[in-house]
Amino acid sequence: MRRFTLRSARGETSGIAFGSEGPPDLIFLHATGFNALTYRPLLEPLGERFRVIALDLRGHGRSRLPADAARLTTLRLYARDLLAMLKVLKPARPPILSGHSLGGLVSVTAAAARHGVAERLVLVDPVLPPWRFSQKFQPIHRSADRIALLPIAQGAARRRGRFATKADAVTAYRARPTFAGWAPGFLEGYVEDGFVPAEDGGIRLACTPLWEATSFAALRHDIPALLGRIRVPVTILRAERESTVRESEARLRRLKPDLEMETVPGSSHFLPMEQPEPVRAQLIAALEARSGAKLAQPSREVAHVG
Repeated sequence: MRRFTLRSARGETSGIAFGSEGPPDLIFLHATGFNALTYRPLLEPLGERFRVIALDLRGHGRSRLPADAARLTTLRLYARDLLAMLKVLKPARPPILSGHSLGGLVSVTAAAARHGVAERLVLVDPVLPPWRFSQKFQPIHRSADRIALLPIAQGAARRRGRFATKADAVTAYRARPTFAGWAPGFLEGYVEDGFVPAEDGGIRLACTPLWEATSFAALRHDIPALLGRIRVPVTILRAERESTVRESEARLRRLKPDLEMETVPGSSHFLPMEQPEPVRAQLIAALEARSGAKLAQPSREVAHVG
């Protein structure tokens, strides 16, 4: 594994890389509140054959993009960051975009905004709510008011943000039912890059509870509708329980007739951490298909992300 930093006019984005040097075959994006290193056990084996990078989104992990929660009014901000990073990376050929939860949403938003930025999308239980869900937040401008309407955002705002040491954090999280089914290495990676030294001693969350809560409450555009703008293949791996793919399958298939969907038995929303093997198998299949495909056409912007 290698660490790297991408610099643009927007700020510094951190990431990790696997495989040989060169333009990435796959770019992976994490879920809300997590970071790239969380997914190391999933992605590292891919480095034996492919070039893979994972990025820390704004306000997460080691990235140093400005994270002012008052300015996070829409999740399109994350997609704009991704498009800026793709300009810095300058891949000669579009990579595969993949992401878990929020990372899947960002991948969809970026790919819909600009044709040619991705050769294929592999989405792991992405956030795809019904339009009526996002629509109710459209007229609410204050993030505090949106958070007050969303239980998951309220819970994030109340998260314990400090521990004495990273070992203490791992011990505390491991005792919670949410993390009980995680495969080895995922929790340790989350804590390693998910905490930074606190100014008054100990450690604090890199993704602050307020930034996480505001991210949950900033879902104000119709993500499923964007699937209709995406011309490349899209595969969705959906969790069997507590899935964030809430839009009806009928509408998703109307929007994207060639959409591939698969529900992973026994999985929750933390599918990559619980069952990395089927996720990795899907990524390998996409990468192998890419290896045998001809080069895609140059990128062309078709819609605004902002």
